[in-house]
Amino acid sequence: MSIHTVTILHPPPPLGPSGEADHRIANSLASISGLVRVRARAADDVANPRTFLFEIADRIDTVARLHLLLAHSNNGHVRLDQYLREICNRLGSALATNTPVYSVDCSPEHVVPSNVAQPLGLITAELFSNSLKYAHPAGLPVKISVACGRTPAGELILSFEDDGVGFPEGFDVSNDGHLGMQFIRLLCEQLGGTHKWLSDPLGVQFEMQFPCEK
Repeated sequence: MSIHTVTILHPPPPLGPSGEADHRIANSLASISGLVRVRARAADDVANPRTFLFEIADRIDTVARLHLLLAHSNNGHVRLDQYLREICNRLGSALATNTPVYSVDCSPEHVVPSNVAQPLGLITAELFSNSLKYAHPAGLPVKISVACGRTPAGELILSFEDDGVGFPEGFDVSNDGHLGMQFIRLLCEQLGGTHKWLSDPLGVQFEMQFPCEK
């Protein structure tokens, strides 16, 4: 008579506060690694390597700022207005040759989890950087506005607008554009949202909306 030993697999214990923080940081580092790899594939086409490296450093700092805010949070959520304002303040002083004029219109009630805040922060950083580089080829200071709100159905909206010259004639936002725009599209998809671009000689507008519980 043979005796069979049955091994019962128990699910791993839930993560404690430290484990949850480590898990968030690991996911953030993986996201940054993916971004750097995507950018590195196009490094041969980079006109200014110094600017390229500054932008990579900024994206890392964008994620680092999020974790500093999370360190002071009891539930893994952050105020979106505070996070977006920090991103714009930093980019406006670090990357702009002419000081931009910008505003962030976002109610303190928009509090989001880290897995929502991070892609929104990276999207905002990409949009802001793009406006600094391309909005005014003649070098005039750009005016930028960032806003967030909710639809009647409760979806969260992120809006971005600059006062630049708009996209080049014949520009197709679905297929054209640099890696930054492709990265924005991927992050929108990650949030399960939809987005649209509008452009005319008075500037570029971007808007995305996605499901996010209050």
